[in-house]
Amino acid sequence: MTGLTATLTPYAEKRAELLVLGVGNELLTDEGLGVEAARQLAALRLPGVEVVDGATLGLGLLPEIADRGALLLLDAIASTDAQPGDVITLTGDAVPRARALLTSAHEVGVAEALAAADLAGCAPGTVVAVGMVPESLETGFGLTDTVAARIPAVVDAALAVLASWGVAGAATAAGSGPEHADA
Repeated sequence: MTGLTATLTPYAEKRAELLVLGVGNELLTDEGLGVEAARQLAALRLPGVEVVDGATLGLGLLPEIADRGALLLLDAIASTDAQPGDVITLTGDAVPRARALLTSAHEVGVAEALAAADLAGCAPGTVVAVGMVPESLETGFGLTDTVAARIPAVVDAALAVLASWGVAGAATAAGSGPEHADA
């Protein structure tokens, strides 16, 4: 047992307190927007932030989210009160209840991973979801033009959350990436 503890301890020490988790199925057009937003955030290399492409791993994400100080989910979000391309931020109790995140391969699994972390006593202290209302969920690789054009707004909303959590450089990175060059 000592060997196992010694093996796990260095990994646990290297984990960032803050996790950005992009989820979605890139084979269902705009369902993959969370993964694309996560890629753009990862390119900023913000200190103290780990960015993970969670794709459709669902419950398999439990080891990634366990014992984090904060979790920022990036995903497509269904809403009857918003239009395709609208950016939405969910905080507090709205995140688990609003698992109106799309009916897809990862939806139930992410909610289950959060619930399992809660039951195991290793849930992140804070969970926020930033996403966008998709235009299409048709089978196909690549985002629609509407959603692709609004990914920088999702990244900016995510950076605002990270800045509110005290991440150095998050506030100054908003609106400054190469994806904003045409804006």
